[in-house]
Amino acid sequence: MTLGEWVLLLCAGLLGGVINSVSSGGSFFTYPALLLTGLSPISAATTTLVALTPGNLAAVPEFWPEVKAQKHRYPRELALVAAGGIVGIFLLFATGAEVFENLVPWLILAATALFAISPLVRGWAEVSAPSLTDGWLGAALVFIFSIYLTYFGSGVGNIMLAMFTIRGFGDFLHANAAKNIAMTLGTVMAAVAYSIAGYIAWWPIVPIALGSAVGARYGARWARSIPVAVLRVFIIGFGLFVAAWQFTR
Repeated sequence: MTLGEWVLLLCAGLLGGVINSVSSGGSFFTYPALLLTGLSPISAATTTLVALTPGNLAAVPEFWPEVKAQKHRYPRELALVAAGGIVGIFLLFATGAEVFENLVPWLILAATALFAISPLVRGWAEVSAPSLTDGWLGAALVFIFSIYLTYFGSGVGNIMLAMFTIRGFGDFLHANAAKNIAMTLGTVMAAVAYSIAGYIAWWPIVPIALGSAVGARYGARWARSIPVAVLRVFIIGFGLFVAAWQFTR
């Protein structure tokens, strides 16, 4: 890895950390940066998943009181996440690099769309949660998005937050705690499986992780001064740009 590539990934991690500290969508920046360093789409996607793991894991202790308060719900929900995650991993292995590369522009469009509609989904979830708490629809949605989590992952964080609101975790803090646990489980499963398969590029994770940590720690105050709507428009616009770039490659 050249110095220029190292700086590029550091900056992508920094921007991703800032964005994730107030919203989500940091992977929209780390994924294309990894592509620019010469990684294949499948390696860039799986490496991004692994790079997200420390951030997800680090958030878990902060919400441990909320986790303990809802501990009776976790076995069922984590079983759904694990089952969906396994399907997503095997789906990636089954489709292979060539099919995955052809799907990448569509996956980025899907990720951008998920990010764009997530506030609407979350609002709907908060209203509909009482009728869907123990329903099959909520369980099916958690399972489906867990498949997406380990197959590609970008843009799924806010949707998973909405899913756990649907599943009866209550307020934002309790649902966010469940989201962090689920994302940690999915990304750890992916990290193990894709490491064994040889898809992960380990050295690029170092500058991304460093940049992300600094961005999350010191960029949050600056990012909070920007209206969330402006940040969301920027992230959606960048996602569409990356999708268009991938379509023309």
